[in-house]
Amino acid sequence: MPSRWNSTVALRGLLLMQKDTRYWTVSPYCAFPCLLSPGLAVITMTKSVSASRLETEKLICIKTGKFCLISLRRINGGHPMQPQPNKPIQPRNPALSQAVTKEALHQQLEIMTQRVLDPDIGLYGPDSMAWKIHGNISVMFGAGAANLLQLAHPWVSQAIDQHFQTQTDPMGRLQRTFLNVHSMVFGNLDQVLDSAVRVHNIHAKITGQISESTGRTQKQSQYFANQVEALLWVHATLWIVALRVHEMFYGALSQAEREQYYEESKLFAFLFGIPEQAMPENWDAYVAWFNEVVTSDLLAVGTVGRELVDYLFSMRPWLMPFLNRHRIHTAVLLPDSLRRPFGMPEVTPEVQKKFDMDVRLIRTAMKCVPVHLRWIPSQIEARRRIQGKKADLITRLTNKIVYGRPLLVS
Repeated sequence: MPSRWNSTVALRGLLLMQKDTRYWTVSPYCAFPCLLSPGLAVITMTKSVSASRLETEKLICIKTGKFCLISLRRINGGHPMQPQPNKPIQPRNPALSQAVTKEALHQQLEIMTQRVLDPDIGLYGPDSMAWKIHGNISVMFGAGAANLLQLAHPWVSQAIDQHFQTQTDPMGRLQRTFLNVHSMVFGNLDQVLDSAVRVHNIHAKITGQISESTGRTQKQSQYFANQVEALLWVHATLWIVALRVHEMFYGALSQAEREQYYEESKLFAFLFGIPEQAMPENWDAYVAWFNEVVTSDLLAVGTVGRELVDYLFSMRPWLMPFLNRHRIHTAVLLPDSLRRPFGMPEVTPEVQKKFDMDVRLIRTAMKCVPVHLRWIPSQIEARRRIQGKKADLITRLTNKIVYGRPLLVS
């Protein structure tokens, strides 16, 4: 038995794997989502891959014959999303380097509007994958990982540090962010459009100079928030992390469901002016692009990013028990290339055990808790709006406490 194990959790039916079994072994138990078949997971390899390159392979449970989300441990290795750290990448197409102008935003909003079936429902609706995943309270389990992935992009961390009152008004910034995002996902068409224009106008003012060299980003170079590539990266952290967390608690989605989810994500991208030609062709290509960025020098953690993360995980003393536990969740969900620079805990067997225990606890709780503890308030409010009803008292009180106002999407 090796003295040190680095753990990674298989969050989808497809996982980055290596063919060389000297580097990989199956954990003695299945972690997600089937706890009834310990040790009965095997890996079906269908591609020839070298020990230095990772490929996507299917994980099949020999008991059920279906995809099995299992816990894997790599001996003296790293996170599967980090096979080649600091590998440069070339822009996928010229659209990524463009700035989103007001005219470009309006063009994308026109395309988005044409795809909306019911203006009162908004972009998605109760039957959408977006509401199913982003409207579930369990999505917050991945909030830390999504935030750190965003801050690993130097343009994002520098913009937040220089233009937002993160340390003087952290709750205010979070409330404004949630107000805009939830209006986009759960609001009616007018609320969606208002939020899109409001966010674009805020981003248009966010420009500046990089204060330190990190990765490929050079000191004193210019950044601007409305760049397509930076916007697409933030988009990917939200949608990919949310799906992976959802699958941890509810099991793997079918490929058709993933593709539907990805098509729905394009509508959200249009709200930021991201053109469809800048986005990957399908879900698998989207995840491949995400993993390529993770392994590139486009992401690099500098002093600014570390200071922001240190503050976020210590901003309120009375929240420390929750924040310390969420550090564990965030650490396990992050690749090694970002976990260590951000100062997150190493994924030791003890840390992995705590993570697994919390996942099992939340998975069980989601089956029996009332709707107000299972769905985020914005989804409950939006469903009542569609039914012609006012937001209920519990939703209004929750909104007031969390977001500073009783109504968000009514």
